[in-house]
Amino acid sequence: MEEDARPEEISSTLKRTKRQKLSILILSIVVTLYAALTLSFVLYIWDRGEIANGVVLEIPLGQLRLEEARLKLAQMSEEIVNRPVLFISEGKTLSLTMKELGFSCAYDEPLQQAYLIGREGTFLHQAISKYKASWGITFKPDYQWNDVVLKEALTKQLAGLNLPAEEARFSITSDNAMQIISEKPGKQVDIASLIGRVKKLGPDQAEMIPVPFNTLAPLVTKIDLEAVKMTGLLSTYTTQYNPNQKERTHNIMLAAKAIDGRLLKPGEEFSFNQTVGPRTVESGYQTAIVIEGDQFVPGLGGGICQVSSTLYNAVRLGSSLSITERSHHSLPVTYVPPGQDATVAYPFLDFKFRNDSEGYLLIRTLVNSNTVAISIYGKKKTST
Repeated sequence: MEEDARPEEISSTLKRTKRQKLSILILSIVVTLYAALTLSFVLYIWDRGEIANGVVLEIPLGQLRLEEARLKLAQMSEEIVNRPVLFISEGKTLSLTMKELGFSCAYDEPLQQAYLIGREGTFLHQAISKYKASWGITFKPDYQWNDVVLKEALTKQLAGLNLPAEEARFSITSDNAMQIISEKPGKQVDIASLIGRVKKLGPDQAEMIPVPFNTLAPLVTKIDLEAVKMTGLLSTYTTQYNPNQKERTHNIMLAAKAIDGRLLKPGEEFSFNQTVGPRTVESGYQTAIVIEGDQFVPGLGGGICQVSSTLYNAVRLGSSLSITERSHHSLPVTYVPPGQDATVAYPFLDFKFRNDSEGYLLIRTLVNSNTVAISIYGKKKTST
């Protein structure tokens, strides 16, 4: 018969059993916690196709799918580029959208960077970057100004606010006396300054911007004209035309009006073509008889040569004027004596003369029912 176990052995066995159970319990807890943490980690970095929480690209994008975020940003972009900018000048307001001013906003690149958070590198790196983002991370959109479009839009749309300077001029009184009309300064939109102001606008700003101007100083002032002391009429010449030739009469009036009031500085050269400009339909000229070679044929601007020839003869009579370019017609004309005509054909044939007097010259034209008269006023050159 076996002897009964000793009390010490029984106590030792019980203790060992308790330690084994405790070890098993601790191991079970550790395994459970590890499994739970692993599952949580896997679930945390699991790619559900959504942008990480805390990501901001002008608006919060967290938990939005890529296409959802792209759609929201596109809607916001449309609102931004169509936001008006108001330009104010003397009580008038001009409204232009940010898009018309050359502003654009792009989100593709920063959106792609935002989407990659939690999707690059090792699992640990993905989890860390996703966790950091949850505290807030902001991406900047690609805002740009097209400088060429901005300058062209402002220049074109605000051109109506420009006011050219008016130079001082001579006016002839009824008794052929000289009267000086004072100059007036002009103004021009300061495009460079305005561009700088516009480009400081943020995407969420709709602002009223006062239009800045630069002052345009007249080239000829009242003081200038008072200094030259015109003495009066230097020369005048008159030719006749047939008023029944309506198209030709119309052209004569247009050309005469273009040179009326032309002021020449001492030493300045006058160009008929430059002063009158191209003879086009857009300029108002009509078809009438002209000389081409040895024939009389219909041509745009017929009759203008009578004005240039009338001016030529007035210049011939002015003692202080030098003719620098003049051509005659290939056929005789009826409005001036033979050899005293001056044909012009833009831009090839021109009539030019230089002011060799000691002061300013003023050209005045007067078209009556059947005559065109051109007078030159100024100061006669003193003899040496």
